[in-house]
Amino acid sequence: MPIKQINQFVSTVFVDSLLGSDPAPLSGWYAVPMALEQADRLCQAAQQAIQARLRAGASCFQQRLLALICCDVSPAVTRSRYNELVQTATNTRERALLELVYGQWLASRKLMPAMRHLEDGFRMASPLLASEDYFRLLRRHERLACLVFTAQASSAQDLPELLTEAAVTECLQGRVRRSTARNHQDTLG
Repeated sequence: MPIKQINQFVSTVFVDSLLGSDPAPLSGWYAVPMALEQADRLCQAAQQAIQARLRAGASCFQQRLLALICCDVSPAVTRSRYNELVQTATNTRERALLELVYGQWLASRKLMPAMRHLEDGFRMASPLLASEDYFRLLRRHERLACLVFTAQASSAQDLPELLTEAAVTECLQGRVRRSTARNHQDTLG
């Protein structure tokens, strides 16, 4: 399926980034929740792109990464695909992109160990990032770290929803800490 048709279906930058041959931006957000029909179409497109690139003798790492995101069966299957991609990453950039994208996929479902993957990806990507992208990722990851991650997947959320929830959680945690601190001082004082 041509990229243009897919983009009409899913209007996100990540489709062009991961289906194309140019390196996908390390500062992008790739864990965009999709309707089942959208995900199926993207999964088919990713599989077709993988086959075409293999026939041409070209790397298909990014296209396999797209398949990891959109061919969403279960966390266990996605984890298995992630493990396969770990073995095929040929350089630090690919490994950083894999960690960032998998961490985003986990974070969008508030699954542990999302932050470990995001932190590992950030650490690997740091030397490759322009300063603006470095600080964008740093701020995003600091905010996402305020989310409550569990072993049970929740419904996938997009980045703006996650950042809003993280901000609320951070605010509420700050109030609890301030309230506890005041009560403690009142008891002593």
